[in-house]
Amino acid sequence: MADVSDETEPTSPTAEPPVTGVPGIDAALAAVSLDGPVGEHHQQLSTAVEALQQALRAPL
Repeated sequence: MADVSDETEPTSPTAEPPVTGVPGIDAALAAVSLDGPVGEHHQQLSTAVEALQQALRAPL
């Protein structure tokens, strides 16, 4: 079994999120931080999904 842990983790904890070119999506993704309490993850991911849905409904 191959060790894939190095392939899936960012090279540094301060790695920049990907940039999509859509400001609302980029802002929502930049706001996602999954290193806090697990109870906060749902709200952050919900906000990011809403930004994605809005961008898909009304593309630039």
